Amino acid sequence: MTESKTRQHYLDTADEALRKAVQMANYAENAAHNPDNRRKTADYAAAGALLADIARSAAAIAQAMPEDTDV
Repeated sequence: MTESKTRQHYLDTADEALRKAVQMANYAENAAHNPDNRRKTADYAAAGALLADIARSAAAIAQAMPEDTDV
């Protein structure tokens, strides 16, 4: 049986996904300015958008859950 996930777990997931989304945005920006890597720009941007969606989804789940009172 799997352990049930807490609100904090979803907040941590959102935070990690957001950090990675920012990293992908930086990679996309750098690739866009480098003629040798320009073709990678769209891939980095798409990965960043996906990670941003994951962050929003995890944050929405956390918001719907009750706050942990045992902490």
